[in-house]
Amino acid sequence: MLESRLSEEARMALSRYSSEKAARTLLPLWFQFEAFLQSRGTFPSSIPDLAEESLREYATFLDYQDCHVDDALIALSAVLLVCLHAGYNARSLRSIVISRIRRPVQNRQWDAFRARTYQRLESSELIRNRKRRNSHEARTSDPARIEDSAR
Repeated sequence: MLESRLSEEARMALSRYSSEKAARTLLPLWFQFEAFLQSRGTFPSSIPDLAEESLREYATFLDYQDCHVDDALIALSAVLLVCLHAGYNARSLRSIVISRIRRPVQNRQWDAFRARTYQRLESSELIRNRKRRNSHEARTSDPARIEDSAR
C-alpha cells in the first residue's frame, strides 16, 4: 500500500521525535485523520499547510462521533502531536479543543491538576447522591449516636 505524502511526513516526524512504539501507536490515529480529510475533499501538500479550520472540523467531528470522550481526546491529541512534530504552528494548535471537555466540574479542587475535565455521567451522580442520602439517614437514625450526642 502506497502512503500519502502526509503519512510519510508524519512517519518521519514521529521517528525523529518519538520511539518506534509511539509511532506504531500514533500512526493509525493519524490515518483516521487522513481519511477524514479525504472525505472532506481537503488534502494539503504537507502537514504545515493544513488549514487550522480542518483541525477544528476534525475536533468537532470527534466531539459528535458516538465514542467516549477519552477516545476522542486521544485521537485529537495524536493528530495534534504529529502536527507539532512536523513543524505546525504551536500557538494555533493550543486553541483546538473538543468542546465537551471544557465544561466546569462540580469538584473544583481538581482543577489545579486537570485543566481539561468533563462532567460526571448522570447515572454516577445519581448513585453518589443516593449514597450520600443513605449515609445521612444512617447517621440520623442510629440510636447510639443520638444518646452520645445528648450527653
